[in-house]
Amino acid sequence: MTHLADTVLKSWHTLNELIGELREDQLKELIFHEMENGKRPDIVSRLHQRFSKLVSAREREELLSKLI
Repeated sequence: MTHLADTVLKSWHTLNELIGELREDQLKELIFHEMENGKRPDIVSRLHQRFSKLVSAREREELLSKLI
């Protein structure tokens, strides 16, 4: 397990405490790690929700920046 996965996926408490600080690439890494190792659907779903939110915000910002 990577240090990031050890820290973030230790418990729901640590996941909820740290998820707001994670970047897209870190979330993607954790999603794949959990799918291969932990196999906990609720954790994968929560990570993916946050990942999707960040991707959507970034893409929206990129689109809007092209209008200016």
